[in-house]
Formats: sequence, structure tokens, C-alpha cells
Amino acid sequence: MIGACLQSVIGFGLGLLCAPILFLIYPQLVPAPMILNALFLTLLLSVRHMRSIDVRQTSVSIMGGTLGVAIAGIVMLYIEPHHYKYLLGASIIIGVVASFVGHKPAINVVNNLFASTLSGFMGTTTSAGGAPMGLLYQSAEHHKIKANLSVFFLYINIFGLCVLWIAGAAGYSDIVLFIQCIPAILLGWLLSEFLKGYINNDVVRKLTLLAAFFSGIASFFS
Repeated sequence: MIGACLQSVIGFGLGLLCAPILFLIYPQLVPAPMILNALFLTLLLSVRHMRSIDVRQTSVSIMGGTLGVAIAGIVMLYIEPHHYKYLLGASIIIGVVASFVGHKPAINVVNNLFASTLSGFMGTTTSAGGAPMGLLYQSAEHHKIKANLSVFFLYINIFGLCVLWIAGAAGYSDIVLFIQCIPAILLGWLLSEFLKGYINNDVVRKLTLLAAFFSGIASFFS
């Protein structure tokens, strides 16, 4: 519920908050059921903020995300996760530190393509791929962040699930676990509606950086 509320407020966060904890206490929920949870939530958010979608930038994000998910599918067949998670985690932490000292990446084609590829890869392999795109959009208007990130993650979650299914890492039991999580997802989404009146762009940026930082830390222990 808390993860769903966080993502509904800043545009991402369900996976990065919940996946490391669930991996320790109930690993069956990672990655496929968590991706299904994120798919359901991003569908709700996409419909809610569809008027604020930037079609051009979202199209670039989808291209990069597709590449990232495809790479993840290959990696999961041949390489153990501990070979790449430390590099990804360190990269995210460096990005957060750079943002805190004043660097704010421009939302252009090159940065968008790089961030979305990394997000697609991380989302498929760890269920927590929001940080790179969150860092990219940290200074955008609140409604644009949620609109563009929600559409991007909606696509990435669908594609990622297909890759996991083909790779044999997802099955019908994951759907049962996802259904059991739906009430918590809905409660978190509804809670965010009460909180949105207290959230401004500066708060969103700080929450985004904080969430991304903990995502990087969590990757070392997941």
C-alpha cells in the first residue's frame, strides 16, 4: 500500500520500495507478481493523467525501454544478477549525488534514450526500474512526471512480463499472487488522492531523489 501511494505521488517507487523487502520475506512476489502490481497501478495513473502526456518524449522512452527489456531477457538467460547489480546501484547513487549538488539532466532524446534503456533493464531484472527515469524527470512539472512515467512503465511492464514468461521466470501462480495484492494497490492509490494537495514540485523532486538513492542502496542487498 505504501509503495503504491509513493508511485501515485511521484510517478514511480512501487518496485524500488517493495521489491527489496519482499525479496527477503516473500521472494515468490519478485519479480513477476511485482511487475503485475506495477502494471495495474500504472494503468490507473495513465488514464488519470493522459492529457499531460508528451507523445514525442514518451515515444523515445518506449524505444529505449524496449532495448533495455530485450537486453535484460538475454542477460537473465546467461548471467547471474550479482554480476551487474553493483554497477547499476553505484550508477544511480552517483546520479542522485550529482543532482543534489546542482546537476539536473535535460529531458532530451539522448538522455531519455539512455535513462529509459537503463530503466527497462532494471525493471525486468529487479522489479525496481524507476530510478533512472525519475532522475531524468526530477525537475519536470508534477503532472507531467506522472503522465509520462506512467505510460512508459505501462509499456515496459507489459513487455517485461512477456520476456519473463518466455524466459520461464513467470507463470500462472504469479497471477494468483498478484490478485491477492490488488486491495493494497487500490488503497495506496486512493490514499495518494488525499495527499496530492500537500505536494508541490520541490517536494516531488526531493522525494524522487530520495527514492532513487534508496533504490541504488537496495540494489547492493537484493
